[in-house]
Amino acid sequence: MKISRFFSLLMAGILLMTAIVPFAATPAAAAENSSLKTSISVSVENLTSSSYSCSLVAQTPADWTYMKPRQSFDTFWTVKNTGAVWHAKSTKFQYIYGTKMNTGANYFYLPHDVSRGSKIALGVDMIAPKYPGTYSTTWALFSGNTRVCRVYVIITVTR
Repeated sequence: MKISRFFSLLMAGILLMTAIVPFAATPAAAAENSSLKTSISVSVENLTSSSYSCSLVAQTPADWTYMKPRQSFDTFWTVKNTGAVWHAKSTKFQYIYGTKMNTGANYFYLPHDVSRGSKIALGVDMIAPKYPGTYSTTWALFSGNTRVCRVYVIITVTR
C-alpha cells in the first residue's frame, strides 16, 4: 500500500512539474495564491501541426483539492478557441486516460459551434474514488480525429 501511495504521489508530482515548467506565473498571481491551501496547475496541449488550438482560461476545482471518499463534484474547464472553428457536430470532449471519475458518458459533442476567440465551459459530473490517495483524470477536445487540446484535474482523497 505504501509503495502504491508513493508511486501515486511521485506520478502526481511529475504531472505537476510538467504542467508548471512551461507556464510562468505572474508575481500578482503568485502572491494571490500564496495564502491558499490548494494550488492550481493546468496543462493545455496545443498541436502546432494543426489549425486547431485552445488555451485554458479557468478550471474548477483547483488541482490538489481535498475530497472525501465518494464525494460528488463537478469539474469545469473553460477553454478559449485560438484556432479554427470547432463545429458542434464534429467536435467532442472525451475522457482519454487516468482515473475514470466521471459519472456519465465518456464523451459528448459540443452544444454549439465555437468560433476563434470564443470561450466554452466544458463540465463533467464526477465522483471521488473510494480510497484515500491522489488521483487524476485527463480529457481532450477532438475536432474529428484531431486532438485540439487536453486538460486534466488532480484531486486528493482524504479520510
